[in-house]
Amino acid sequence: MINKTKEQKAAALAEEIHNIKKWVNPKGKIRRVSKIEEDGSKTIALALQMGDRTIFHSEDGPALINKEQKRKEYYLNGIEYTFDDWNEIMKGKEGLPWYKQAAAKGQTHRN
Repeated sequence: MINKTKEQKAAALAEEIHNIKKWVNPKGKIRRVSKIEEDGSKTIALALQMGDRTIFHSEDGPALINKEQKRKEYYLNGIEYTFDDWNEIMKGKEGLPWYKQAAAKGQTHRN
């Protein structure tokens, strides 16, 4: 067994993390961008960037918001929906998110 110092272990770990990040590419990133309109109001947009494509997308609320113009637009995967249609789609989702585990009442699934 080779004895390594803390600095050598930290350097080896940093190199391994760097090599892993080269191969692991996240599917998409949510970007929050803003634009100043001609009338001086500010529009905030939530965009999903997937590689070379960027589309409007928000599952939590409107993807385009302009408070001064009182304008809200709802988008999913670049397709514009009315609030009622968007709300129905969000209610129709089944199951738990990927980061939650199902547990019976009174039990926990902790590792």
